Amino acid sequence: MKKPKVAIVYDRVNTPFGGAEQVLLALNELYPEAPLFTAVYNPQKAKWADKFPKVIPSFLNKVPFFNQLHRWIPFLMPMAFESFDFDGYDVVISVTSAEAKGIVTKPNQLHFCYLLTPPRYLYQDREHSLNSKKIFKILPIKWLASKLLDYLTWWDQQAVLRPDVIIPISQRVAQRVREFYPQIKSDEVIYPPVENKRIEKIKILADIPKSYLLIASRLVSYKSIDQAIQACAEINQGLVIVGSGPEKKPLKQLIKNLEKQNIKLFSDLDFSTLQYLYQNCEALLMPGEEDFGIVALEANSYGKPVIINSKSGAAECIDHTIHGVHISQEKPDFIIKAIETMKKTEFNKARLHKNAEKYDTNTFIKVFEKSVDKFWNQKQKENL
Repeated sequence: MKKPKVAIVYDRVNTPFGGAEQVLLALNELYPEAPLFTAVYNPQKAKWADKFPKVIPSFLNKVPFFNQLHRWIPFLMPMAFESFDFDGYDVVISVTSAEAKGIVTKPNQLHFCYLLTPPRYLYQDREHSLNSKKIFKILPIKWLASKLLDYLTWWDQQAVLRPDVIIPISQRVAQRVREFYPQIKSDEVIYPPVENKRIEKIKILADIPKSYLLIASRLVSYKSIDQAIQACAEINQGLVIVGSGPEKKPLKQLIKNLEKQNIKLFSDLDFSTLQYLYQNCEALLMPGEEDFGIVALEANSYGKPVIINSKSGAAECIDHTIHGVHISQEKPDFIIKAIETMKKTEFNKARLHKNAEKYDTNTFIKVFEKSVDKFWNQKQKENL
């Protein structure tokens, strides 16, 4: 069997480093010659993408500011991904929580989809999406937005039939596949990679509480960071939040209104400073329902427990009171109860380290490569 020529596709390359980007860099390590196709590309914000030999954006990137305003043009994404030409590639790997699975490939090519989640804005978060912006309070605009979401949902239901194989990122996402895409079969789950690399020199962050919980996350509404802030304020618990995103301004305002000096929010910290925060926190806090949540296992790699929503994908890898504490609901009372349980529980650091090691990047690469090779070999046999 010949070695396949691989291309990688991701929804949009215009955000700082996060969990999905960690997956992409692991795939870059596995397939170093594979280019990265995407709808829009912002090299200033996505410096992590420099490691790819080539980033190929769609025609949308030629329009000024589209690479920063992708949330306002989802109706153009189907055309963007359908416009790509993958001639010359044997295997096309789409990594997606949105539209990248809608690429068009030929019968002799393998389209391997690593599914982060079905699009939240079309399914479980649809009503929130329609009520999240002030402009949608204008009834004609809300009506138009609703019709566009209807179109995108229809398109998404067609697009999900295009991959030859769909691998969910967690059992939680596999459950959503069964719920939202009953017409397809998803194959085995592959958990994402956990980066265990450390650097010797760390930068100390002085302006933080002596004792604190850590949140390291994109600042988006479904992460329920506002609920964590309210919970920590109620029990005077120190909290350090690191991240950026559309919820940054309202979260900063919430902290200001609560007048709590032991709750801090930082953006754009370098890795050495973030490492310091991991090493010195009491635990990582993840109140919202995550598709996976790689940072949960990263906290374990530092010997720290994680307080995690029981519905998150990573909760499948975090045993309650062994590697962390599960939150049953993302409300302040439940978060407070979980914090109290964490403080009463004695965690074994060696056990936490060992748990993270089970999901490290090398393991992910081996499992992912084996799965791609299996389906590529099947595809070649079909083409004989």
